[in-house]
Amino acid sequence: MEPELTTRQVARAMGVSEASIKRWCDKGVIPCGRTPGGHRRLPWGGVLQFLRHSGQRLFRPELLGMPPTTGRATVVLGQAAGQMADALGQGDAERLRRIGFDLYLAGHPVREIFDRALAPAFHALGRRWQHGQVEIFQERHGCEICMHFLHELRSAMPSPPEDAPYAIGGTLAGDGYTVPAHMAEIVLREAGWRAECYGVALPSGTWCAAIEKTKPRLLWLSISWVGSVPTFLEEASKVCECARQHEVALVVGGRALTDSVRRQLPYSAYGDNFQHLAAFAETLWRPR
Repeated sequence: MEPELTTRQVARAMGVSEASIKRWCDKGVIPCGRTPGGHRRLPWGGVLQFLRHSGQRLFRPELLGMPPTTGRATVVLGQAAGQMADALGQGDAERLRRIGFDLYLAGHPVREIFDRALAPAFHALGRRWQHGQVEIFQERHGCEICMHFLHELRSAMPSPPEDAPYAIGGTLAGDGYTVPAHMAEIVLREAGWRAECYGVALPSGTWCAAIEKTKPRLLWLSISWVGSVPTFLEEASKVCECARQHEVALVVGGRALTDSVRRQLPYSAYGDNFQHLAAFAETLWRPR
């Protein structure tokens, strides 16, 4: 459940008067509800959205459950990948959260944060592992702290409209890479879709069952690992055919999807990055 904050907490975190917070709530600038006793309660995500769009600074971010220096330093998007790679390799969850939320609060779309910072950070971490500079446990731990950050980031984003189309996605059997699949979910949610990641390493049969039962408008497959190419093509082709029969747009992408393999799949769209995923989704539907 999303945490709720008092007007006093938010005022102290922003360094403004409590009266200002109440006035912004009354104007609808910051969403808020009320307790049975009539006291205002502000959703954590709503407060972050206000900070993101207003440019209001944070003076005591720890009062909002954020790392102490969040929003108080300038993080350059082009330099964030190396900083995130260091945080992932060192298992420094608080540093990863601070860098990620600094970028988010600065107004960068999540598709840009993922494409230009977080995804390159994981590629850099993978290269360090290949060169013996980090251990396997460090790479796995980096994935875990990243998943915690992604869950928190998802909670900070506004809920999609009720009339938004539904999208599902994840990975095929054998592919256990969770991070890219969840990043895709967040990118689509930012684009206004009701997107849900259904999980990783799911066989084609259950993907077809999901398509039949949930009737999504879009299905994404994140492909970070391919063992046997013939087996992969057999499984992926079944999902492609099921999506075609039910008129579901199928988007594929991922570091393991080589050109030779990709050319054998009848997908709707292919993306080199998350920007491509968002752009294709917007050709199907965009919020009014």
